[in-house]
Amino acid sequence: MHIRLAHESDLAELATLFHQTVLEHAPQSYTPEQTQAWASFATETDAFERFILDAITYVAEDETGIVGFAGIEQNGHVSSAYVRGDRIRQGIGSKLMQTILTYASQNQMPRLYGEASEFSLGLFKKFGFQLYDTEVVDRNGVEFTRYLVEYLC
Repeated sequence: MHIRLAHESDLAELATLFHQTVLEHAPQSYTPEQTQAWASFATETDAFERFILDAITYVAEDETGIVGFAGIEQNGHVSSAYVRGDRIRQGIGSKLMQTILTYASQNQMPRLYGEASEFSLGLFKKFGFQLYDTEVVDRNGVEFTRYLVEYLC
């Protein structure tokens, strides 16, 4: 597996990964309405492009293509952490999160923070992020609870 920076040419594959992973794994913890609203973000071309390219987004790839991605913004916001549905629990998320932490260290970021889902909270906690609050957000008229996490470097 190789980790590299995301390129504009990756957007279609990243959107597919995002969409399919949410559809496959969200139903374990979310309602059908929440799952569909979340997955639909991948079809919002301009917003999804900003989500990927406005952050420092790393992709993990192997011979099958892109198997995961994670992004961090200059202000320390961990904007994404997704692993392809068929490759979850194979260490890909951990390698991506370690890459994010290395980037933060090299850039002397004092604090990282993010919004975790039910199925990404464990990854954040594994790397020392602490849960400090929850929030309810609206996505296309559907409400979600997210976990607010932070990591003090």
